[in-house]
Parts: sequence; structure tokens; C-alpha cells
Amino acid sequence: MLAATIEMNAFRDAYQAQVLSNARAFARACAAQGIPVEGGEPEGYTRTHQVILRVSSFGDAKEIASRLEANNIITNYQALPGDATFYHPSGIRMGGQEMTRFGMKEADFEGLARLIAGIVLKKSRPAADVAAYRKTFSKMEYCLTPEQTIRIAPRLFESVFPDAGHAVAFAEALKKLG
Repeated sequence: MLAATIEMNAFRDAYQAQVLSNARAFARACAAQGIPVEGGEPEGYTRTHQVILRVSSFGDAKEIASRLEANNIITNYQALPGDATFYHPSGIRMGGQEMTRFGMKEADFEGLARLIAGIVLKKSRPAADVAAYRKTFSKMEYCLTPEQTIRIAPRLFESVFPDAGHAVAFAEALKKLG
């Protein structure tokens, strides 16, 4: 947890800016594909990492979320203003933070929006295409290099082990692994 905190503090400003820019590009791309996006175009659709799609005109949001998941797009359904009950939600909530971390930039979300539109609007089943598209984003960004991680390792171990004896025992166990 300490390593993640150090890492996020190191990249916070650049990562947050890219996440927001990506979320807005993703929302615009979904709207361009014919999927209504909550939040309004004049405001950029979102001020966070989340994009909310109103999918009720294409079916039940629970069923659409299941279709998306069956095609390798993980999301969740969301009750939206105007919904009579949480049992029949009209929205899908998506976030761009993970794919930003894997290197997607604004233009890359156009391809993702096309795949999502196929699933939502046409009930297509592009699971293999989604998996292939995802594989093009495999390099983690906004993270420490191995060299940087090694430099902070002593602080990490110090936060985990109650005394030097535990750290030595851990190091010996690592040696036995390989």
C-alpha cells in the first residue's frame, strides 16, 4: 500500500489530468456513436473519471451490463435520475482510470466506443475484437520504474516488518525461491 501511495503521489497531477481528458474523450466518442451520455456536452460530460451512459432506449441496463461483460468490457449498471426503482436501472457507469494507466489516450477511446456501441446498439458479440484491442495496451504507465522501486524498497520493508530480524528472515525466504 505504501508503494502504491508513493507511486500515485509521484504521478498524481499528470495521471489525474489524463484520466479526466480520457473520460471526456470517451464520453464524446460514445455520444458520437449514438449512445446518450449523461452530464451534458457543454460541460464536457464529466468532471471525474466516470462516464454515465443512459441505455434504457436500448434495453435494460442490467442486461446490457451483462452483455458488455460477456464481451470483455467490465462495467456496472446504475440507477439514474428519473428511474422508478433501482431494480430497473437505465444507466451504465464506466470509468477510464484503468485504461489510462495502461496507456490509452483520447483517440484510443474512439475504438472502444465503437465496440461498446456494437454491443449496446446492435447486440453484436465482439469479445475477440475487444480482447485484441485490449492487448494493444499492455505497458503500464504512471508507475515507478524497477530502479525507482528498488530505491524505495527499504522504506517499504521498514513499514511492513516490526524489526530487522523479520526483514532478514524475509530476505532468506526470497533466496530460497530462486
